Amino acid sequence: MRLFGNVKTQKLLAFFLVTTVLSSMPAHASNPTSGVVEMLKTASAANDKATFDTLLSTALNTWPKKRIELLRAARGISETWMSQAYLDEMSAAKKAQEAAEAASRARGLMYYLDPKLWNGQAQLGGSSSSGDTDEQGVSAALNFERAFGPKWNHSLNLKFDLARSEGATTRQRLVGQYEVMWKPWTDVFLLNFTEVELDKFSGYDYRVVENLAVGTEIFRTSNQSLRVEAGPGIRVSRVEETIEDGVIRAPHTEKEFLGRVSSTYELKLTDNLTFKDRASAIFGTQSTTLENWAQFSARINSHMQARLSFEVKYDSLAPIGTAAWDTATRATLVYDF
Repeated sequence: MRLFGNVKTQKLLAFFLVTTVLSSMPAHASNPTSGVVEMLKTASAANDKATFDTLLSTALNTWPKKRIELLRAARGISETWMSQAYLDEMSAAKKAQEAAEAASRARGLMYYLDPKLWNGQAQLGGSSSSGDTDEQGVSAALNFERAFGPKWNHSLNLKFDLARSEGATTRQRLVGQYEVMWKPWTDVFLLNFTEVELDKFSGYDYRVVENLAVGTEIFRTSNQSLRVEAGPGIRVSRVEETIEDGVIRAPHTEKEFLGRVSSTYELKLTDNLTFKDRASAIFGTQSTTLENWAQFSARINSHMQARLSFEVKYDSLAPIGTAAWDTATRATLVYDF
């Protein structure tokens, strides 16, 4: 298993490092108000209300489109220093948001399908992988996320990899994941996780995982968070034709009950640089699958990011002729829309 062993992989790393350095030059380009918030905290710590009021008033005039965001940040720092006019303004903004949400819900099906209400990302870049083959190729992804009120969150992720080695296609993989999270309590949530994997060179025509889990957020601070979830599920796998000891085994479908454990860790290193790691383990009645996916994202501007990701996957019962371990390294540009 090699993550950094070939020249093309090293070029992917160099691309990301250069982009990260460039993105760090305008330190607050993606969030120009972050410096003001820090100064408000300093003024509050020094018990200097006059400076606090001046900074807030100047920031509101400088970034009118971020007015409510700034007011909420200031209230979080020192609510007792907020004027009644500011408090009334935030209350009116909240009521307007609730009214807009109610009007949107009244549209019926379009409330759920309207793409303007989903936060989306599109990725495109290069990849280098090892496992069944050593290859280089292209990687693309689409990610959508949306909160339906304070208790529901939906997430859809689509990822496609295409690679060639020595003039032949060696990887053609499409993975779709859909998560529905329900948060009926403050610290506990219920999760429905569905994954569909189509991998032409894995030995499977397709694999489908359906999992119901209970989870909790272990901690959340201003710059990092960790959540874990676990629960039962089922996996359906369509195995391709294989040859075992000279005997041809026809394509067949396998079903197994499973237990799935997953964790998601996020860390904000700077205003522009973030790290995310997601690990999962599936313990089935027939096989075990371990997977870890980690990424560094460097924000270039309000809509663009450079991203470097590493993925390692292990299958204890990989079909004959395929490797148990599979790794991939990707460097992509991300567009937020």
